[in-house]
Amino acid sequence: MLGCGREIGGLPCCTVIHGDCNDYLWLLPKGCVDLVVTDPPYGLNFVSGHRKVEYAPIVGDDLLPIETIKALIELPRLGSYVWCRWDNLWEHGSLPIPKSLITWIKNNGTGSGDVRHEHNRQTEVALFYPGPEHVFKSRPFDIIDARRTGNPGHPTQKPVELITAMLKWYDFETVLDPYMGSGTTAEAAMQLGKHFLGFEIDATHYATLSGRIGSFRGRPEPMDGGLWGGEVNNQ
Repeated sequence: MLGCGREIGGLPCCTVIHGDCNDYLWLLPKGCVDLVVTDPPYGLNFVSGHRKVEYAPIVGDDLLPIETIKALIELPRLGSYVWCRWDNLWEHGSLPIPKSLITWIKNNGTGSGDVRHEHNRQTEVALFYPGPEHVFKSRPFDIIDARRTGNPGHPTQKPVELITAMLKWYDFETVLDPYMGSGTTAEAAMQLGKHFLGFEIDATHYATLSGRIGSFRGRPEPMDGGLWGGEVNNQ
């Protein structure tokens, strides 16, 4: 994938790298990005159900990546938003306590979970961790109402309107998403004329996001992951 010519911690800016983010995050110094906005695996062992398109299981969805989250929230200058389910707050005692909990009202019809003994889930939440130079443009509410996408490109796809709304809370230049999925964070950043860096481990989702970014840019994107498409020696 072709970037903008800039670098973030020695990695090409405005690209998504095909690989495991944990192989690369050690390269990124604190303060090298303004924001982290990401939607990691929730630890559900999610399997696509009754949908027009069925997806393979999400890579790494056997647990919420707590240690990666701990490392991530130390990186950005302004702040981090990490999507999860409310269950994760009780399941992981070592999860850092967030400053705020952002609730997305997604109006998703029948929802998921225990359909007999649990209320129908119409929301997801994002953990908010302010960075050392945190400042809002103006203080936002902790609720966002945005229609779900129907998941055309990823089993847990977030709407671009949702991510764009979050990014607009800040004067920023760069956003990092180490679990890029179908490329929503990248598209939101491009819509705002900003820079991004992402990682995606799944080859199918990497192909999807490459096509999505290429469509936005009006050009095909190379599918080899670019300069950083292979393995990294982090010894």
